[in-house]
Amino acid sequence: MKILNTILALAAFTFAAPHAVAQVPSLDARISLNVVEQNLAQVVQYIRDRSGANIVLLEGGDKMVNDLQITDVDWRDALEYATRMAGCVVTEDKSGVLTVTDPVRVHFDFTDADINDIITTIATSSGANIIVGPEVTGTLRVRLQNVPWRDALEEVCRTRGYVVVESKGGILRVVDPSTLEKQKETRSYQLRYIRPRGMYVPVLKSEFVAGQEKPPTGPPSDHFTVLDALKKSLSTDGQLDYMDAQNVIIVHDTQQVHEAIQDILRRLDVEPTQVFIDVKFVSTSDSDILNLGVNYGDGGPQVSIGGGQIPIELPFTIGKGGFEDGFIADQAGFGPFADASGSSSDVIIPDTIFGSLSFTQVQATLRLLQRNVRSDVVQAPTIVTMDGRPATIFVGETVRYAEAKSEQGQAGGLSLSVQEASDSPVEVGFQLLVRPSVVPGTKKVMLDVIPKETSLSGTSTNSALAPAGFDIFTVGAAGTEGTIALPRTRSSTLMTQMMLESGQTGMVGGLTTDTENETETRVPYLSRIPVVGELFKHRSKTKDKRSLLIFLTPTLVHSAEDTEYILQQELLRRRGSLRDEIDQLMDPSLSSGE
Repeated sequence: MKILNTILALAAFTFAAPHAVAQVPSLDARISLNVVEQNLAQVVQYIRDRSGANIVLLEGGDKMVNDLQITDVDWRDALEYATRMAGCVVTEDKSGVLTVTDPVRVHFDFTDADINDIITTIATSSGANIIVGPEVTGTLRVRLQNVPWRDALEEVCRTRGYVVVESKGGILRVVDPSTLEKQKETRSYQLRYIRPRGMYVPVLKSEFVAGQEKPPTGPPSDHFTVLDALKKSLSTDGQLDYMDAQNVIIVHDTQQVHEAIQDILRRLDVEPTQVFIDVKFVSTSDSDILNLGVNYGDGGPQVSIGGGQIPIELPFTIGKGGFEDGFIADQAGFGPFADASGSSSDVIIPDTIFGSLSFTQVQATLRLLQRNVRSDVVQAPTIVTMDGRPATIFVGETVRYAEAKSEQGQAGGLSLSVQEASDSPVEVGFQLLVRPSVVPGTKKVMLDVIPKETSLSGTSTNSALAPAGFDIFTVGAAGTEGTIALPRTRSSTLMTQMMLESGQTGMVGGLTTDTENETETRVPYLSRIPVVGELFKHRSKTKDKRSLLIFLTPTLVHSAEDTEYILQQELLRRRGSLRDEIDQLMDPSLSSGE
């Protein structure tokens, strides 16, 4: 029987379990309740565990809450609904502690009754200690049924323009607001999270940021906007001073003003929510290369032909008895001779070559190649920032480059000089600019996201002149030529806004670039011959496809438990990546996909 009762009790009180990280108490918690029949104490305890709020159950814990079904509401609203169904009320004291009580309810009907008599009736029914000022006078017509006595007292006094002030020991005073001007008090308020702007500001180097934030100047009161809001709550002769070193506000004013300032600071001076953002930036490049046919080079097929070699007499008179006859002709005057036995001199003429047809310059290469090149560039930065604060991260390098400058001298010659370019340096890598905004009372985060990836895409390779990705140019005139390298950059940028749940991953993609190049070379006439003409053709086709994907996962950080959970998850991920790298080093086939 006890087991059956336990099962029925568990079935009568259910709730929707949030994400593992969201189990940590949070003042922004939203909960769901499905209460069939349960006492108020257990419902309050559940709300206390989920919100982490200071809730004190003074009275009415044994009262029952019947048939309460609410889904995804703020914990404070859920507390109000539950206590109201149990016939209790929730009040908040000066320190922000919520108390649940079961107050006495009043029932009366007065016609043109003196306000003092009405206040006395309320005090007698509730047992409260109430002091009424001598200036409190007037009559009222009142009819109330089943109303908590404190609410009845507040409304009766407010109708005649009076206020209820709670003093030490829980004593209530009903007075005219004007009399409080003579009873001003001095109190100090220590600010915890609200602070004036610091003297240091972040430098956000991005073309998407309009202007640059400048550090504040002058005293903190000139740029601390909270002080302006609090000064508007002061009375005519109230005073407010701010102590910069201690971050303390000192107020000299009435008790009513102090209560208003406490209420404002209680809502403003709260711990800001931090947002942990995990980003995966994937840039994919896929190239398909196809070479087919016979490649004869840039000049095509080449055939060389040379003329014959024929000896002549000029400027000599061979065989005429001159001195030159002794070099080439015999004494009879005949010649020339190619055979040494037929010549009287040591000089002979080589065999005459009447021409040659040479094919030694013809080069033809049969190319049949298909190649697929795929590269993935993955950046995985993580960043932590506070709610509403922009943050940026840059992962890469800064590359400086030069520019050439030519000047004409006085003598008319050109002089060439090299100096750093005006647009130097160029930043190559990945930059992320993000600004999260947490939706109050929810686990949702609105994100302004601007990721940008820049890389060098020039034709040069690593050399002493320039790194890979530069284009090399030759400048200058003959005799004064110089070589200069200029960067060619390729960038991908996205700018978007999205709303995600804490721990949910969003993807931004669709930026795809397709480039196709097709080249065909052929030998004239010969390429037109059927079948055989294919030996005199060459085709080259290149197709490049480049894609960009960004994955973002924001996670709300409310406490040390959230931070510990995120740290453990990050360590597990990094250990897995390190294990994969070690496995690839031990077995290279894993990285090649064999």
